[in-house]
Amino acid sequence: MHAVLNPDQVALVEWITAGLRISEVRDMRGDAGYLLNNMIAKFSLAASEYLLSKAALSRLKQEGVDLNLRHRRSRFYGKKSPFLYEHTIPASLVRHQLLSVQPVRAEVEAVLSSAGAVAVVLREEDDLLRLHGLRSFMPEGWAWGDDPLARYHVAGLEIAEQRLQMEGAICR
Repeated sequence: MHAVLNPDQVALVEWITAGLRISEVRDMRGDAGYLLNNMIAKFSLAASEYLLSKAALSRLKQEGVDLNLRHRRSRFYGKKSPFLYEHTIPASLVRHQLLSVQPVRAEVEAVLSSAGAVAVVLREEDDLLRLHGLRSFMPEGWAWGDDPLARYHVAGLEIAEQRLQMEGAICR
């Protein structure tokens, strides 16, 4: 069962669906790959809650962040932040899956809704994904529909039960 989409996600589903109806986009002409990946990433970043790695959760608690509040997406974003917003399934893999379905809203929404979530991780944890060759890839043998956290398991990242409630402009 998929979560209910918020208005920003609905708009992005419509945008992506319309884009996928353009043959030049499906053929990856011009900057289509970049633009499509960006909209896919924005779709998951527009979610109202993000996953938290256990290490990121610990750091947030250490910094006195009230996890009962909604936080602006920009609060934990940026080069100076110890946190990163990480997509559990890389956008390039979501794009590949989107190109395998009909460009109709129901199918596009189904793919995007099963594309995993955004996780707030520490920069050091992102380095672990890179060291395991999983920064932009899923583990060997992974197939669409398998555990979206599979690469985190391989790299040793643990996801907490606690979620971070988000609002505001989408940071990308």
